[in-house]
Amino acid sequence: MHRRTQELLGHLDRSRRVLLDALATIPADRRDARPAAGGWSAANVLSHLARTEGQVAAFLQRALRTALADDALPPAADESSVLASIDEDRLLDRTTRLVAPDFAAPDPEMPADRALAELERARERARQVLLAGDGRDTSSLRRAHHVLGELTFEQWLAFVGLHMQRHAAQLVELGERLAADDRA
Repeated sequence: MHRRTQELLGHLDRSRRVLLDALATIPADRRDARPAAGGWSAANVLSHLARTEGQVAAFLQRALRTALADDALPPAADESSVLASIDEDRLLDRTTRLVAPDFAAPDPEMPADRALAELERARERARQVLLAGDGRDTSSLRRAHHVLGELTFEQWLAFVGLHMQRHAAQLVELGERLAADDRA
């Protein structure tokens, strides 16, 4: 397995653990509740993540399938870190509010347990897409991100993990707000 694929698989696994640890701070019976001050519920966060990761996996899969069919992807030569090539600080900085595009807005009716199951399906699809491109130079497969600008195939997968970490921090904040609401 190529070094960059290994890096991204590890990153995605670590990000998933961070998210699940953050989700565990919110009691299961409170995951569909929105805080009194407004904002997303844990279910909304999970639904947003599932939609985003699912969309990313879908467009990467289409691009990869086309490029492989055209035999347009030579063997990968770049061994540098994918994570070092993306603006991690900008994505993880929760002091700057980022607005999700309409296609990634959460389903307001989706309960947390179903949203988590959808997220797991999207995560598996993203992993399969990454593995399908293993050992290939996918740097020509690019698409614009509404905040970060143009990203490569591998940078999109790095984004998925960082996006999950950003929302894990949101879940921790949400758990604290819900606990404060319960004390009030």
